Amino acid sequence: MLTGRLRGPMRLLATLVLCSTACAADDLLIADFESETYNGWQVDGEAFGPGPALGTLPGQMPVSGYEGERLVNSFFHGDRTIGTLTSPPFKVERNFINFLVGGGGHPGLTCVNLLLDGQVVRSTTGANQQAGGSEALDWATWDVQDIRGKDVAIQIVDQHTGGWGHINVDHILQSDRRRETSAADRTRELVIDQQYLLFPIDNDAPMTRLQIKAGGRIVQNFDINLAAGEPDWWSHLDVSNLRGQLATLTVGRLPVDSQGLQQIASSAAPRHTAPMYGERLRPQLRFSQQRGWNNDPNGMVYADGEYHLYWQSNPFGPRWANMFWGHAVSRDLVHWEELPVALYPRTMAVDKCFSGSANIDVHNSGGWQTGDEPVLVTAFTDTGAGEAIAVSRDRGRSFEYIAENPVIKHKGRDPKL
Repeated sequence: MLTGRLRGPMRLLATLVLCSTACAADDLLIADFESETYNGWQVDGEAFGPGPALGTLPGQMPVSGYEGERLVNSFFHGDRTIGTLTSPPFKVERNFINFLVGGGGHPGLTCVNLLLDGQVVRSTTGANQQAGGSEALDWATWDVQDIRGKDVAIQIVDQHTGGWGHINVDHILQSDRRRETSAADRTRELVIDQQYLLFPIDNDAPMTRLQIKAGGRIVQNFDINLAAGEPDWWSHLDVSNLRGQLATLTVGRLPVDSQGLQQIASSAAPRHTAPMYGERLRPQLRFSQQRGWNNDPNGMVYADGEYHLYWQSNPFGPRWANMFWGHAVSRDLVHWEELPVALYPRTMAVDKCFSGSANIDVHNSGGWQTGDEPVLVTAFTDTGAGEAIAVSRDRGRSFEYIAENPVIKHKGRDPKL
């Protein structure tokens, strides 16, 4: 340890360092939204409701990351409502304005604006544009040193009525310290040397986007409730077609302390926290998928001694999201074998693979048959394109999304063959 007096430049440097930390002015709270009303803020339209929300609103995914009990949440009556919320004028007295923001990521439509003389001089959106995503709020910062001393106002905007047509905001304050975001996109490279990739799932974790890139293209792109620590259960993805390749995994807005990305592993077999199909609450009489959320049965068809069952599936969380088509086969409608997922959102299809049907093209009327066996044809709603067709030439084990899609642009839902 060094002792003694500091002299000359060293003394000046120490004084500057101490002053930079100890002499920073206290934060000035602009709004914490902990009251039942907006307390002087001007409310226009319906989106912001009668006052700050007590967290999650009806029909909304779980909202997290806000402080206290209330926040601004424009999901009042869903994404169809619009409006603005504008603060009383205030003087810029610190170097930064910090606030928590989440929800829709539509510039100019779902955003927080800083107004100077009625003009937008700063603007920030939420993080989400595509389906799925997360309702978690995170810190955003505006550097306002250039307008210090001027009168400004904050305007919270919801002018979008489609997906992610809302904005979440909380705890706006002036500060001489920048608040750093607690989450960021993170990337990891992984050699796929086994049949499966394993994913740790936390039922209560915020949903985030995970992309897998191999061979210069994105091969999977889905939302996941990725566990930051100990998982509630493990999901898996059959990646036999990528075996031997170097994959790049990218997770959107991952908390700094999350171990989720590092826990993803290549494996020769799925991993289960309890004996599969021996769980205490597992149905036994009828088929149930191994993991995740499921819904509508789709594409039920008989071919070559096998009954095919497809269904709406989210293998990477406990709630509605993604929309893969799960797949199982049976020879007697009692004993079932679950196969790898058949249809994929956002990489095979443009967006989600909604419900549809399947049939066998016995007469090759579509012209897709290349061998001796008739083609298994599925028709489904691709939410990013319209009514779409995918064909299988290997008894439903893999599918090709045909180049002519959409065969019908959006005019309905759930096509039948």
